[in-house]
Amino acid sequence: MGGFVTVAAAAGLLLAATPARAEIAALVIGIDRYTQVNPLQGAVNDARDIAGALKGLGVRKLRLFIDGEAERSRIIAAWRQLIAETAPDSTLVLTFAGHGAQQPERVPGSEADGMDEFLVLADFAPRGPGTAQRLTDDEIAVLLKEAAPRRVIFISDSCHSGTMTRAFDDRAGMLGTRAAKIDGVPVDHIEDDALPLPTRAALQAEAEDQPNVTFFAAVADHELAPEVMIDQKPRGALSWAFANALRGQADRDGDGIVTKGELEAHVRGAVRMALEGRQHPQVQPRGRGEIPLIDPVATKPKPPSLLPDAGPIPLRILGKPAAVKKLAAGFTGIELAGKDDPALVWDSATGEVVSSMGDVLVSIPGDPADPETRRRVQGVVDKWSLVVRVKAAAQDRSLTLAVEPGDRDYRKGETVSLDIGGNSGTYFTLINLAADGTVNYLYPLAERNDPAQIPRGGPYRLALTVEPPFGADHFLAIASPKPMTALQRDLAALDGKPAAAEVATLLTRHLTGQPVEFGIHGVYSTAR
Repeated sequence: MGGFVTVAAAAGLLLAATPARAEIAALVIGIDRYTQVNPLQGAVNDARDIAGALKGLGVRKLRLFIDGEAERSRIIAAWRQLIAETAPDSTLVLTFAGHGAQQPERVPGSEADGMDEFLVLADFAPRGPGTAQRLTDDEIAVLLKEAAPRRVIFISDSCHSGTMTRAFDDRAGMLGTRAAKIDGVPVDHIEDDALPLPTRAALQAEAEDQPNVTFFAAVADHELAPEVMIDQKPRGALSWAFANALRGQADRDGDGIVTKGELEAHVRGAVRMALEGRQHPQVQPRGRGEIPLIDPVATKPKPPSLLPDAGPIPLRILGKPAAVKKLAAGFTGIELAGKDDPALVWDSATGEVVSSMGDVLVSIPGDPADPETRRRVQGVVDKWSLVVRVKAAAQDRSLTLAVEPGDRDYRKGETVSLDIGGNSGTYFTLINLAADGTVNYLYPLAERNDPAQIPRGGPYRLALTVEPPFGADHFLAIASPKPMTALQRDLAALDGKPAAAEVATLLTRHLTGQPVEFGIHGVYSTAR
């Protein structure tokens, strides 16, 4: 047995959500090309995707500013024009994808952390006239306050400062983060500031609660917001999740209305799942989940199958060029990838397999040409293909999974708690997939007299202990309104076997046509 073993279980409570609301207008900003700051690759993709999703809802009052169009005075004027054009009961959407930065507070004592945050516009410069091409946190607070009593959804897919939750292995390559830099040096101060100091009214607006505003930030203050490949395009995960929410994926009860609670649950879960726990979106204010925000949302598209086809997994093999094609021969379910967009990287010299998220998934020592070594690498590919397919299936209706005490590398013998929530089905199954595709059947276990059903909505808590092999484990959770006895029997028969491909076959055989809910959560462990 590898990965994790179950220790104990406990139940919890469900949070509910309800409906209402109408006209939507939006200001959408995406900046890749900066005149002085390091460029991005996915911010324009984010803006265009969100704009497309809004148009799909029938939104006509939409302003889209791309790259150099995102000029300070134009943005402020467009926002105020939207306010003037909409009724007081409307919802305004403001989204920004681009760089964020910090500077020491301009008014001493005005910020709890001593820093002013700002959004970096296309022609920003840290010195002289170009300093005006930014939007400071107090200015944004004023603009949001001016929109009251209209409801406002503000999405800031940028970052200010911080680190990754786990170390990043650079063999995976990296698109970069949304922290502004010039020649590799973070932008963290302003000289010869062209903007006047904030007024007392602006400082007060920033300090006040604004009950009309729901604010999503890409990351916590101590984290960086990475750009990642999603659907083979560079993206920001927060913007991607929000666009999908507008397309109906956040509408958990199917009533055509997205409440604050539904939007928050969707965004948090989707980003966490897509980025393997590396990014944790923040929302303010917390609570007030029943407030309706978007009405109507788009009709959910029906998934084409229980587990959508993942297609071949892009695998990059590090080694002597003459040997790479030979090493790739015989693998199934892969395509050879270059350094730009691999899903997996196999370092044939060290035996380590690295994900596109920069995590070392597993170490497989031995001759890379040896059939046993290649069989184990194939197991990693099969497991990753299943992870990709389950993530795609879970987008429409994901279980909420979280690991405590947090997303980090764990060591042998440590205990973690897996919290499961958001389930409407109460019949529950849980397995673990070790990095090499080995299956650990975790729940329900007859010898422990585990109940077949868990409380609707959760959270339901399972305590688990870290055991070897170390690397990347993925908890795969399934909830259904019907018993899953046959599936559980067949999954239990795979316990301890490298059988990820067989798991995919069993899920399709036993669950197709049922309203099942999936959840998948990566957990990383190390022997060091």
